[in-house]
Amino acid sequence: MSRPPRALPPQLPPAAAAGTLRRVARFLARALPLCRAHTVEFYTRGLWERLVAPRPAAVLEALRAAGPLALRRPLGEASGAAAALWDDDTFSNVFCENSKKLINVHLFALAAKYYSLSNLGVCTPLEDIREALRGDNQGTTGIKTDEFMNNKKSHEVQVMSELVDTIVNYCGIKQDCMMVGLHTCGDLAANTLRIFTAKPEIKAVCSVGCCYHLLSEQFENQEDCPENVWGFPMCQYLKDKGWCCGRNARMSACLALERVAVGQMLPTESLFYRAVLQVIIEEIYGVTKSDRHVGKTFSKSSSFIDYVRKSLKKLELDDSKLPDSCIMDYYEKYKHRMNELEAFNMLKVVLAPCIEVLILLDRLCYLKEQDNIAWSGLVKLFDAVKSPRCYAVIALKKQSCF
Repeated sequence: MSRPPRALPPQLPPAAAAGTLRRVARFLARALPLCRAHTVEFYTRGLWERLVAPRPAAVLEALRAAGPLALRRPLGEASGAAAALWDDDTFSNVFCENSKKLINVHLFALAAKYYSLSNLGVCTPLEDIREALRGDNQGTTGIKTDEFMNNKKSHEVQVMSELVDTIVNYCGIKQDCMMVGLHTCGDLAANTLRIFTAKPEIKAVCSVGCCYHLLSEQFENQEDCPENVWGFPMCQYLKDKGWCCGRNARMSACLALERVAVGQMLPTESLFYRAVLQVIIEEIYGVTKSDRHVGKTFSKSSSFIDYVRKSLKKLELDDSKLPDSCIMDYYEKYKHRMNELEAFNMLKVVLAPCIEVLILLDRLCYLKEQDNIAWSGLVKLFDAVKSPRCYAVIALKKQSCF
């Protein structure tokens, strides 16, 4: 005897999801040059002069104006404005139409909040989905979560395990199965969704992705190879637009705004060391590209001189031609510009959630394009300070597919 279907929780309609994705994409099309820039090349490519009009001090002041927790507050509270009256045109003057430079930092910060998941209204509250799916069945599946999440924090495992129990009980999964991924890296998160939609025996999916910098992008190198399966984009709209984030922007999406907002500082000094090292490498050695990497040399160095010499050895460059005095000359030349690097990286941190929104909405819209999906949504599972990648993509197949 088949199990009678129970009511699914309310979900974002496909048209609303697609419309929100288009709005976020339009904003990011103007903002992404900030995140596509590589901080290693910060001084050698004159990134500040090319991308940002206000002075570094003015940028830092604008971002800190409302206090260290300003970026975490609801949009209307943080801005003192009636956020309900805002629309996409409100942020049309963030960037100069001619130079494309950032010109209004205050509006930029508000725009980043405006296009965040917490403000867009596209997420389903965790308790809502639990209550809707739980019904009268309070049992558990007895799934041994340590078999596939044995290295995860206990809180994350508990939240995920309880949600999996609820979904499995709702779907009545016995011989069939559901797919679960907690912090699945790069393309694995996208492929998890593809496998779910393709395999009839998989009735549900709950996927929390991470490591966006490891995603493969179809249009990153101007390639269009239909036979290959790419991590981004997944939905038809972004495919039709040939949308590309770029690796540096995906790296920025991994930054943890919530942690910075509560006082966990950015590694400005290490970024400064690496940016000045790049100047030395290009001016002294004439090297602009290399397959070798410096790695975590900063944490193993006692000074800037020590850092430069260890780095040059890793890059297989002769450091004997470079006296200590010359190294320190470069340090002294650029140290007064460290605030440029700090301000630039704060802009990246503020924009990071918007890039994550684009990636997650791309996955959600992909699911809503499928004919066999009864319900799909984005659900916040964890505290973003403890676990920055805290949003799950969840979907259930139609009853007729069971």
